[in-house]
Amino acid sequence: MEVSEAYNVSAVNISEKHERRGATKHCAYGLCKSDSRYMDRQGMEGVFFIRFPQFHREPEKCTRWANACRRENFTALSLQKFVRSRKRPLVRKNLTWSPEPKRKKSDLGNIDIAQTEAASATSTEDHPIAKLNLDTVQAAEALLMLQNSESEEVNIVSDGRKGLDIQDPNSMLKNSCDEETQTSSCCLTLNEFLALKLENFDLKSKIFELEKKSTQSKSFSIADVKDDDKKMIFYTGLTYGQFMCLWKFLGPATRNLSRINNMRKFELTPSKSRGPKRKLSPEDELFLTLVRLRLGLLHTDLAYRFGVSVSTVNEITSTWIQFLYLQFNRLRNAMFPSRKIISKHLPKSFRKYKKVRVILDATKFFTQVPRNYEQQGNLYSSYKNHCTCKVLIGITPSGAISFVSDVYEGSISDKEIFKKSKIMDKINPGDLVMVDRGFNVRDILLQKGADIVIPPFLGNRTNLSPQEEAQTRVIAKLRIHVERVIERIKKYKICKKIVPLNTLSTFSQTVFIVACLVNFQKPIVK
Repeated sequence: MEVSEAYNVSAVNISEKHERRGATKHCAYGLCKSDSRYMDRQGMEGVFFIRFPQFHREPEKCTRWANACRRENFTALSLQKFVRSRKRPLVRKNLTWSPEPKRKKSDLGNIDIAQTEAASATSTEDHPIAKLNLDTVQAAEALLMLQNSESEEVNIVSDGRKGLDIQDPNSMLKNSCDEETQTSSCCLTLNEFLALKLENFDLKSKIFELEKKSTQSKSFSIADVKDDDKKMIFYTGLTYGQFMCLWKFLGPATRNLSRINNMRKFELTPSKSRGPKRKLSPEDELFLTLVRLRLGLLHTDLAYRFGVSVSTVNEITSTWIQFLYLQFNRLRNAMFPSRKIISKHLPKSFRKYKKVRVILDATKFFTQVPRNYEQQGNLYSSYKNHCTCKVLIGITPSGAISFVSDVYEGSISDKEIFKKSKIMDKINPGDLVMVDRGFNVRDILLQKGADIVIPPFLGNRTNLSPQEEAQTRVIAKLRIHVERVIERIKKYKICKKIVPLNTLSTFSQTVFIVACLVNFQKPIVK
């Protein structure tokens, strides 16, 4: 039966402070004659009557309870004559039969009443049931389970005079043990059998709770993958050591971040608590944000993985992306190193071009197609045959990303994005800028005393000279590093998705953050 069926109509011992008086109550179990009018009689101290479920609300449960009472001519419709209590009682851990010392043995079939009463009189301290930490519902549940087990496992002893079917639990246990083990040493008394039933029920409840916790409370965290570099790179693009370098770079502010939607409330009432304790630690919040950038998972998926709500995932990612951008943006000027620092770490392959300050290339990201035809024309790229946005990327000869422009419309030319990106503010006289053929910006650089390294043009000729072909191969071999860096950026799937139009204004921040995260990886050029 269900646990809620613990409201069996039987007399149960409780403390005196829970005793209730009012309308007359009668016990409906078996041949018990307990009556609330005679509470002063011997054996009636602390007796409480538990009500039946109402027939018009729960007819099936009420009928099962009536049948479990095994009372002659007693059905669910007879319940109006019996107990009704409005308050759920607090019950002791031991169950007792209502004492009837003058009742004959034949009245209860083959049950030995003297033995039952003696077992009931045993103190709760020495009784095995008293050792079980169970509440009212579990105790009454066990009593009903006992009745069900009797009806299924043993033959019913019939009283011919009254037509009442009652069983002897002790004889049932003895017969069962004799049949299965062929020994009488395993026979149990009624109280021992009831204690085992209660203990079995308690253990099943604990198993159910543990299984529930194991399936629901387990959530994804950095602790699950930090010992495996392959998994860390898959989920974040960084090894655990690189992740910790990033964590230390972000500084102590990570411990005191106020989420975006709660920031205003926190500023208005800084002395008050900012709400309930957060489920994720700051490290796991950063880990969640990196997983979002690396794998491009939806907020619903992340909420399920990390065991939080979708709105919480949205707050975490928005807050941490803004925080990462602010921290990285402070180094935007320092990311573009001087020629002296570049010369100190110049790879051997660049010995012929020692004055190269930056290697430039542009990359595009797909966007949604706008309804406005003018905006659609500005975003459309004939090379990609799709609406795109464009970003200028610059790296040092050693392969570190040193420059990331804002996002521009996809139809912009390479020369135009070179002008608008304001990279000329970082170029000094005597610097060399290595570019592809599309960046024909020599005239702009010459105005500042700099020059470009660009593959030679064919022009009106049919073939390049041998020296020009050799120069083209050398430049292409060196320029390939910027394309490899761009490939690393696009491994973050947040950049490979189609960019919604309403997020174009913040997509520049996302690309810049991803570029800075790539700098935490192993260098491209050795």
